[in-house]
Amino acid sequence: MKVKIAILVVLVYCGSLLVNLPAAAVVSWMPASTVKINNVSGSLWNGQAKQIIINPKVTLHNVQWNVQLKALLNLAIGADVSFYNGPNKMSGKGFVQYGLTGASASNVMVDLTSAELLTLIPTKLPVKIEGDFSAVIQQIKQGDPYCEQLQGRVVWHNAFVYSQMGNVNLASPSVDLGCDNGNITAFVTQESEQLNTNLDINLGEGGIYQLNGEIQGTDKLPPSIAQSLTWIGPKNDSGATTVSFKGVL
Repeated sequence: MKVKIAILVVLVYCGSLLVNLPAAAVVSWMPASTVKINNVSGSLWNGQAKQIIINPKVTLHNVQWNVQLKALLNLAIGADVSFYNGPNKMSGKGFVQYGLTGASASNVMVDLTSAELLTLIPTKLPVKIEGDFSAVIQQIKQGDPYCEQLQGRVVWHNAFVYSQMGNVNLASPSVDLGCDNGNITAFVTQESEQLNTNLDINLGEGGIYQLNGEIQGTDKLPPSIAQSLTWIGPKNDSGATTVSFKGVL
């Protein structure tokens, strides 16, 4: 009986040490990597970092995490995570989890500006974009080849595109994300006084994609851009340009 009590006391003591383990100590033990974590405080289970540099283009500020112990019952590690880069800058929050079946996340919300997006996804196209992006992912779960579950929406608020051919007001296009037999699906909807767009996109194994839909310009669309739509595809009976592409990313 005394042995069992002693073992229980040791387990409780070890558990207490683990729960209260300073996050800064854990970071100091981590091997060197390209990810830099600065000004860490709190515990391994409930802590914060003033700055996490993922790579030269991505830096997260005011990062907080709160590990949910109930996830351990499913042999997984899960935590509520948030970051805030400042007013009118990138921010996000959500629940992320990693276990034997892979990674998953839920109730994820991310906001960023068009300027921040271009630093993450540089483009050589001679265009300038304006507007803010918001993404809400209700559920995403890793699968083969890409997903087992995916439900979410991305909105480009107050979207403008400026180019030498003319400027286009896209209003607020939206992208509804889903998962179909492991492939990522995206349905793009856009409607403004200059342009209406409906696109259905499927991304499969090996980066193979297929895009189908239509683009309808109005009489308010700059003539040079309206003319360029003829390069994309033929017009259907309603006068919209039919879009159909497939390839590999």
